[in-house]
Amino acid sequence: MTFQNDDNVKPPTHHILFSNWHIIIGIFIAGHLLRNHFRLGLSNVPGPLSRFISVLPRLISVYRGFNHDDDVALHRRYGSIVRIAPNLVSVSDPQELRTIYGAGSRFRKGSFYSVVEAYDDEGLVPDPFVITDLEHHARLKRGAAAAYSLNTMVQLEPYVDVVSRRLVQKLKGVAATGEALDFALLLQAYAMDAVSALTFGKDFNHMDAGDHLGFLRASAVINSYLAIIGQVPWCHKFLLGNPWIARLFDCTEGNAQLIALAESEMEAGRGRTNADGPTTFFQRLMSQQKNKPDSINDREIITHCFNNLGAGSDTTAIALRSIIYNTLRNPSAHRRLVEEIRGTFSQTQDVSFAAANNLPYLGAVIKESLRLHPSVGMMLVRVVPDGGAAICGNHLSAGVEVGINPWVLHRDPHVFDDPDAFRPERWLPELSDDEHLKQMTRSWIPFGHGAHTCSGRWISWMEMYKITATLFLHFDMHLIDRGRGYSFHNLWLTPQTGLNVAFSEATLTV
Repeated sequence: MTFQNDDNVKPPTHHILFSNWHIIIGIFIAGHLLRNHFRLGLSNVPGPLSRFISVLPRLISVYRGFNHDDDVALHRRYGSIVRIAPNLVSVSDPQELRTIYGAGSRFRKGSFYSVVEAYDDEGLVPDPFVITDLEHHARLKRGAAAAYSLNTMVQLEPYVDVVSRRLVQKLKGVAATGEALDFALLLQAYAMDAVSALTFGKDFNHMDAGDHLGFLRASAVINSYLAIIGQVPWCHKFLLGNPWIARLFDCTEGNAQLIALAESEMEAGRGRTNADGPTTFFQRLMSQQKNKPDSINDREIITHCFNNLGAGSDTTAIALRSIIYNTLRNPSAHRRLVEEIRGTFSQTQDVSFAAANNLPYLGAVIKESLRLHPSVGMMLVRVVPDGGAAICGNHLSAGVEVGINPWVLHRDPHVFDDPDAFRPERWLPELSDDEHLKQMTRSWIPFGHGAHTCSGRWISWMEMYKITATLFLHFDMHLIDRGRGYSFHNLWLTPQTGLNVAFSEATLTV
């Protein structure tokens, strides 16, 4: 038997596909990239080509921890609207704040937040941070509005005063040794102790014991996960969204302990009154539930207390570090602030929030510090609603994700002259005309904007005013290696490290 080649016989189709697999995959990838590039309603939005076709450049930028700098650079190159990922648009025009975040806006939170959703036996935990339904979110905020009000914070001052006195005594001990310390760590501990005291009436003693409950580590892990995996939220179900994976890496233990603590405090606090001090934040929520049972439930009370301890301590500590760092780096601002504080308060009394809040230069220093270093360093992502929306003269289709990064908006040269400089004077009415001051105030969003403004902003605001005035009243401080400064990585929040400060007890001059 003989065998002959037959040129007319074609190999099976699957052989052709297999032998040309690289071409087929290449065509598929090219098609996917082209689809991203020409995505409906986005092809005319400016930005780098690499950002149009893939989320990878954005993911790398976030992973490196310098996303805030990259976003600022992109806006300075491309303008007030930039496409920074295939379906993600960054905006820096303050006029669009109302459109995206304002009262009545139908822009809901994007998929970014879904990666930190938590579930219990009853389903999704009612956390305002992750709830995307606008009506549900509004109801959650209303239920705790009275407990978070400025009037309530003033009544909770005595709890903060006790913790502040402990910090002063601790720093006097440091001053006596003549040694410097990393103040970044101590400020984080102070913020946690202060917020735990006003929330539960119980100081968790982080200033002496460190992160003995694991809460601070847990918060850092969750924020890092949110920042990175939030760029590719479809990956979440294969990572911590899978209960087996979450259990394997034990990433939620600290948060679980925090929730358990809130639950135990709630059970212990039922029917308990505080005869020796003002009603705590937690007790106010319990009172709200008793008077209006439909306004707030047990799960919501636990969530609000949890958020105070987690997000509240982180953001306050970041703000305090920025205030201390920027003031000590600028001798004229330092001198003026000290003169104002020491000319107002006595070391024999606690600094009251009402009095501190009336100091114009202290207020200017705090505002400028939060402008230069907002606690959140990434976009506050929202989804364009049905029907689309006009943003910065561009029509964005429904489903496009859009947002404003506080870090970018706070460095808009059209709003803030010399935006990279620390200039507290810009906030003083006598040095800025009314219209410009209003424009800066509208563009200042360290606590968010609109319906999603941080509920706990008055907690942070009170602590910032009181402890900043207290520190500069009692101590002369200076940075060790002023030229080096602190460092930080932006993984949703922007916590600093390496704030090395030397202390001595206050003298009359700076």
